[in-house]
Amino acid sequence: MELMTHSSSFLLPTPPADNGPAITYALVVLNQSLPRFTPLLWKYAQLHVCADGGANRLYDELPHAFPHEDASDVRKRYTPDVIKGDMDSIRSEVRDFYTGLGSKVVDESHDQDTTDLHKCVAYIHDLSHMKTTNLCILVVGALGGRFDHEMGNINLLYRFATTRIVFLSDDCLIQLLPNTHHHKIHIHPSLEGPHCGLIPIGMPSGRTTTTGLKWNLANTEMRFGSLISTSNIVQEDVVTVQSESNLLWTISIKKP
Repeated sequence: MELMTHSSSFLLPTPPADNGPAITYALVVLNQSLPRFTPLLWKYAQLHVCADGGANRLYDELPHAFPHEDASDVRKRYTPDVIKGDMDSIRSEVRDFYTGLGSKVVDESHDQDTTDLHKCVAYIHDLSHMKTTNLCILVVGALGGRFDHEMGNINLLYRFATTRIVFLSDDCLIQLLPNTHHHKIHIHPSLEGPHCGLIPIGMPSGRTTTTGLKWNLANTEMRFGSLISTSNIVQEDVVTVQSESNLLWTISIKKP
């Protein structure tokens, strides 16, 4: 079984010299509060996509990260490449502002069977210059707000299980570890941890084995109503995970 490596190096001001194969990042902004490190994620991303009302968040909130600059200058510097969704949330003045700066608007109001996040991820998949095995989609705004929205976003991780998709909030990071690979997770202790978890959602997990945690799993089965690995502690700079089932990996993000 192939090894998949993971690193939160996109939270570092500069990537480490031994970062391995180059990763192509895309950033998706959803309609929830932006984490404080959104400008840093923007710098790493080669493509910037707002999901409908996420454009409102970008327009309203990002200038607060640069209180000594003119808000209009900040908005012009952080202009999305694409705004996509069913267009039921974006304000008209925000849409006009960004289209005037060259943002492409893709209206998919005819499609009510998929979420705006799904529409954005599918769009990224269809772009020829984003077709790479080292694609990683960073998503802000997927956590918080209505619980049904959160669950819809987590469901998307399973629908695109072969794509690296990382949800980020001010408090934590969440991503899917597909059972098609063994996983090596490089920890940056100055940025993340120590609290972490491995959570089966949708079905009980088969046998799971880990290293690098305070309470490692050894061919352990997990299911709701029984054991799930929450409030675990990272103890080493590398965590490994092998599981017969897809698992959600979550780790806390430290406050500055």
